Amino acid sequence: MNLIAPLRSWWNALVHRLDTDSDVEAELQFHIDAYTQQLIDSGLTPADAARQAKIAFGHVGIQKEKYRAAIGLRPLHEIGGDIRYGIRSLYRQPSVSIAAVLSLALGIGATSAMFNVIYSTLLHPFPYADADRIVNPSLIDEKQPLVPTWFALEPAQYESFIKAKSIESVLGFMLAGQPETGGPFPENVSTAYVTSNMNTFLKVPPLLGRGLQLSDASQNVVVLSYKYWQRRFSGDPEILGHILDLNHQSFTIIGVMPSRFTFTETVSNADVYIPWSASRSSALFPWIKLRPGVTPAMANAEFQAYLNKFKQETPRHFPEQFRANVEPITAPYMRRTGRTLAMLFAAVIFLLLIGCANCSVLLLARGEARQHELSIRSAIGASRFRMIRQLLVESLTIAFSGAALGTALSYWLAKLPLKLMPGTFPQEAAIAINWPVLAFSVTLALVTGVLFGLAPALRFSRPDVSTMMQARARTLSTTNSRPLNILIGAQITLTFILLGVAGAAIAGFMHITSMKLGYDPHNVCFIGIPIKRDPNKNQQAYTNYISRMRDTVATVPGVVSVGVMSSGIPPSQPFGGFGLPASFEILGHPPKQPQHALVPLVSPEYFAALKIPLLRGRMWNEDENRRGDFVAVVNETFAQQYFAGHNIIGQQVRTDSLKNDDRPLTITSPNSGDWRQILGVVADSQNNGLERPVAPAIYVPYTTFMWNYTQLFIRTAGDPQSILLPLRNALHSFNPEQRISFTTEIETLEGALSHQPIWMQQHLFSILFSFFSGLALFLSLFGIASTVLFATARRRNELGIRMALGARRPHIVWAVSRTMLSTIACGIVVGLAFNLALQKLIQHWMPANNASFWIFAPVTAVLLAAATLACMLPAARAASIDPAQTLRCD
Repeated sequence: MNLIAPLRSWWNALVHRLDTDSDVEAELQFHIDAYTQQLIDSGLTPADAARQAKIAFGHVGIQKEKYRAAIGLRPLHEIGGDIRYGIRSLYRQPSVSIAAVLSLALGIGATSAMFNVIYSTLLHPFPYADADRIVNPSLIDEKQPLVPTWFALEPAQYESFIKAKSIESVLGFMLAGQPETGGPFPENVSTAYVTSNMNTFLKVPPLLGRGLQLSDASQNVVVLSYKYWQRRFSGDPEILGHILDLNHQSFTIIGVMPSRFTFTETVSNADVYIPWSASRSSALFPWIKLRPGVTPAMANAEFQAYLNKFKQETPRHFPEQFRANVEPITAPYMRRTGRTLAMLFAAVIFLLLIGCANCSVLLLARGEARQHELSIRSAIGASRFRMIRQLLVESLTIAFSGAALGTALSYWLAKLPLKLMPGTFPQEAAIAINWPVLAFSVTLALVTGVLFGLAPALRFSRPDVSTMMQARARTLSTTNSRPLNILIGAQITLTFILLGVAGAAIAGFMHITSMKLGYDPHNVCFIGIPIKRDPNKNQQAYTNYISRMRDTVATVPGVVSVGVMSSGIPPSQPFGGFGLPASFEILGHPPKQPQHALVPLVSPEYFAALKIPLLRGRMWNEDENRRGDFVAVVNETFAQQYFAGHNIIGQQVRTDSLKNDDRPLTITSPNSGDWRQILGVVADSQNNGLERPVAPAIYVPYTTFMWNYTQLFIRTAGDPQSILLPLRNALHSFNPEQRISFTTEIETLEGALSHQPIWMQQHLFSILFSFFSGLALFLSLFGIASTVLFATARRRNELGIRMALGARRPHIVWAVSRTMLSTIACGIVVGLAFNLALQKLIQHWMPANNASFWIFAPVTAVLLAAATLACMLPAARAASIDPAQTLRCD
C-alpha cells in the first residue's frame, strides 16, 4: 500500500501535468497572500509586505521545479525540453539534419522491409486462424530420408485418426483434375475435395457468399478460388447461385475465397473447393490442428502408433520402413528459404550499420563546430551526464525521424523482394504495415539512435573548457579526427563486403544463364494432358490413344516436332527430380554399393523436340515404343561412370522403379521390371537441377509405365504462343472430351527454366545485393565527402596560411586528402580479408556461385575510384580558396 500510493500520485501528476502546475501555483499564491497579509498586519506597507513575501517564498518557477523533483517528474520535464531543443537543432542546420535523416531512413527502411518479408513469409505467412497450431503430417521413408512424403487415409482410418488425444481437429482433402463440361472446351479444373469443416478449421472469411459447412456434406456446392473467379468469370460479383458443370455434374456456386487464400501448402493453387463426399476417391490427406499446448514432438509419438496400425490395413499407402514426421506448416519454407532471407537480412544490417556510421560522422563533424557552445554549458555547471543525455536525445530525434520515413519506405521496398521470390516461398504471404513491423521499427530507432549517437555524446560531453573559452580552434588535430577515420574505415569495409557478395551473386546468375543445358529450350512449349481412366482399357489402348494424339498435334501449322514425356520437366521439377529416381543393376556387373539413376519415361521424338543428339547406337523405333519393349538409352554420364572404356551397346540393366506393383493411378506393361537392353547413348542434358552436376539417366519408353497424366513437348517454328488456338482446336477435334490444362497461355521451357528455384534465387540475390551495395556505396561516399568538407572548413585558416606561404594546389589537395586516402585503403584491405574469409560460406549458401578471386579486382577498382573521387572533389575545392580573403576574415 505504501508503494501504490506514491505511484498513483506520480501517474496522476504526469497525466494531469498542466492541472498539477496550476494547483502548485495556486497553492503558492495562497501562502504568499497569507504571509503578505500577516506582514501588513505587523505594520508594513502593502508594497513592502508583498516584496518581502515573494523574497521569502522564492520564484514560483523554482518552487515548481522543486515540486517536480520531489515527485520524480523533473527528469521527464528535462527530457521534454531536450526533445524540443533537439527539434530546434534540426532546423538550425537543415543540410546536416536532412542528410542524417535520409541516411537512417535508407538503413531503417531496408531493414524494416526485410523484417516485414521475413515476418510475412516465415513467421506469419498464412491467413488461417491458429496457424501456429496447424501441422503437416508426413512420412520419412528410410530409403529416402531427405524427402518427406504425404500419406493417405481411408475413411475409416480418418475417423479413427481424428480421435487422437493430441488433435483438436482434422481437415481432410484430396486433389484431382476435373473437366469443365459447361464451356466451349473441357478445361482441366484443379479441384480440391475437402471435408466440410474447412470453414471452421481454417476460419478464413470468403470474399463473396460463404464457405463450406458441415451441412454441405451431401450437397453439390462449390466455392471458387479468387484466381479462377477472375479468369473464368471475369470477377462477376453476381456469380453466387450460378451453376458450374464439372465432369457432367452440376454444382451451385456458393462463395468466392479472397485473393490471399490459395491453400498452397496442400493442393497447389486449387481452382475450386468441393465437399469430399462428391469425390470418387477412397482416401484423404490429413491436415491437423493440435490442441493448445501440444508440440509437434509430443504428437509425433502418438501419430507413429496410429500409422503403424494403418500400414497393416493399407500397405500400399506406406513405405516398407518409415517414421512419422510432424512439423508446423511453416517448416518446409524455413528449410527452403531460411538461408536466402538470412543472407538478405545480414545485407540490410550491414546497410543499417553504414547508415549509423554516416550519422555518427555527421554528428561528430557537427560537434566540432559546437565545441564552443558545449564548453559554455560545461562552464556554467552542466554535468557530463546531463550533456550526454541531451546529445543522445538529439540523436534519438534524428533516429525517430528517420524511422518514420524509413517505415513508410519499407512498405514499398518489401514488395520488391516479394516479387522476385522463388516458388519455394509461400504464395499466401501478404506485405502489410502491422504492429510487429511497427514495433520492430520503433526498437530499431531506439537502438540506432543510441548506436550512432553514443560516440559523439561521449566525445563532446567532456570539452576542454579552458582551451575552447580562449579561442575557437579551427584545426582538427590527429586526435580529433581519429573517430571520424575509424567510422569511415568501417563504412568502406562493410561496403566492400556488400559489393563483393553482390559481385559473387551476379557471377553466379551469369553462370546459370549462360550454362550449357544440353538441350535447346528456345521455341519449345509443353502441355499437360490428363488421361481419363477407363477400367475396360488396357495398356495398349492407352498407348494408341497417346500416339494418335501426338500425331494430331504434329499436324498443327507451325509445329516442327512433338515428343512425349510423363515424368518431369527439364532441367528438373521445382520440388522433385527429372524422371523416376531408382536404384539399378547391370547384368554381369554386381554392384559393390547401391547404384542410383534417374529413369525418364519418353517417346523417341522427345530427343528431336529438345535437340538432344544421339551419340552412338540407335533409338528405339515406333513399333518398339508401342509395344513397350524392354529397351533403353542412357546418357553420357551413365556410360562414362559405369562403362568407361567398354562398349555399352547391348548391355542390360534393370531398375526397381518400373516393377508392376499395382500402384494406384499407374498403368504398367507386363514384366516392366525385367532386364532392358541398352540401344544407344544420348548427350548429357541438365536433369538434376541447375546447380548440381548431371545425374546418370536411363531413358525408357513412356509406354512402359504410365500415369493418368502425361506431357507433350512441342517444338515450334516461331513463338509457341502463336499455336495456342490451332492446338486447342486440334485437340478438341481429336476428342471433344479431352481435358486441356491451358486456355490463355502455353507454358514454355524457357519460362520453366526462369522459374527454377535456384535461377530465381540467384536472380533475387543479384538484384537485391546490387541494390543494397549501391545504397551502401552512396552512403559511404557521402560520408567521405562530408568528412572532408567539414575538415577543410575547420582548417580554412591553416590552409589559407599555407597557400599564402607558397603551397601549391596539389600540395594542399594532398595535405587535405592523404589521411582519408589511407583510411580508404585500410578499409578496402580489411574488407578484402573479410570477403576471402566468407567465400566458403557464400559458396555454401549460393550453390550456383562459382566466382573466384578475380571478382574482387573490379570491386576494388570501383570502390577505390569512387571513394578517391569523393575525397578529391572537396579537397580540390579547398585548394581553390583565396588566402587573402581568409586571412582578412581573421
